[in-house]
Formats: sequence, C-alpha cells, structure tokens
Amino acid sequence: MNLGNLTTFCRLTVPSAKSKRITPASLILAINEVVKDINVRMRLLREESKFPTIASQYKYDLSDSSETVERFAKIDKSGLYWNQNTVDNVNWQRLYPRSIKKLDQDFQHWRDLAPGIPIYYFKRGKYLNLYPTPTDDLANGLWLYFIQTPIPMSSNSDFPFGNTIEIPEYQILTDVIVKGVEWWLKPMVGKKEEQMGVFQEYIALIEIKRRILDSKDDVDKARNTKINLKKVC
Repeated sequence: MNLGNLTTFCRLTVPSAKSKRITPASLILAINEVVKDINVRMRLLREESKFPTIASQYKYDLSDSSETVERFAKIDKSGLYWNQNTVDNVNWQRLYPRSIKKLDQDFQHWRDLAPGIPIYYFKRGKYLNLYPTPTDDLANGLWLYFIQTPIPMSSNSDFPFGNTIEIPEYQILTDVIVKGVEWWLKPMVGKKEEQMGVFQEYIALIEIKRRILDSKDDVDKARNTKINLKKVC
C-alpha cells in the first residue's frame, strides 16, 4: 500500500487521525516515524557494506555515508568484521562487541594501548569505536552488517520500506503501520492515557508478523520431514 492509500486508510480507521489537529503533513510525519520504528524492531532493511580503516583512527562516524555506510540505523546481529590482511589477500575476522563498562572491567588500561589488530568494538552515539586502534590504512578494511533507515515517503506513490518500489514480502505490514500511527497520534489529540494500551497492541502485532516473516523452510527441515515420512510409511 502506497503513501496515498495509507493516509486515506488511516483517516478512515484511526479515530485520532480524523481530528482537525492532525494535518496532512502531521499524518505523513507520523506514518514515516512508525515505518522507521517497525524497521528497527523487525530488522527489515538489512544491509552490509565495507568501508576503509585509517591508521590510528579509533572511531568512525556512522552518520556520515562518505566515511562509513549509508543511512545507518542499527548494527545487525552479524556485527562487524575486520580484514587482517590486504585488499588482495583478505582474511576477515569477526570483532566482538563490548561496552565501555565491560572494557573497563576487563582491561583497565585499554585506552592507553598502542595501535594494533582490532579485537573489540562498541557504538557510542553516532560513532563506531575500535579497540585496539588499527595500525594501517586499508581500503574496505571493515565490513559492517547493519539495519538501514528507510527513505522517508513524501509522494503519494511512495511505499514504506522500498520508497519507489513495493517490497512484496512487507505488504502484510499495513495493519502494523496503521496501529503504530494510532499509538503515535494519541498524545497529539489529548489522549495520552490511552497510548500505552495501543502500544501493547502494536507490539503484539509486530510479534505476529515477525513470526510470519521468519518462518522459512531450510534444507535441514525439509530433509527431516522426508525422513519422518519415510519412517511412518
């Protein structure tokens, strides 16, 4: 469902969206914010990208696409990899996520160590931090798996998550978006006390859709099914 249809549907089904306080621009803003929220919670727009390391530079700006990646929202479960060799002879090693608190507990003087081979990383604000600091410049020295922020919809023909194209797999999320808009608009029409109840319904819908999207057959499952059928026969 495109943005034009979403705004119409929200006006028809969400009581708060019918209020004169909710201008067309406010409704579109709410829809875009909800789409961003769903994207992060469900890890929908999964991306991966390589970017260079710089000698003795320990932090990298994830909000600057010219330095790291484009439209960063959140680090994905696969995390971050470091090329220990060269551009022509790659050797990707996974780095381990650690909080500053954990680093302080386990390695009290980690801030004082000389540059070396990165082992750990942590995110602080908009920065991705490496420890130890890399010793060399290396094109495509880091490989990050992340959730990408969707492009905001502005035209009636734009789609959630895919912008100018509709992602077929995510067509089932229309009711989640509408429920999210209801949650988002409650305080704007003076009904903040109802917001938590709607939020719980919204989260419940997200979990239902997550199970649907995550239910994928794999080779092992198919093989086990055949084996069990054979045993029954």
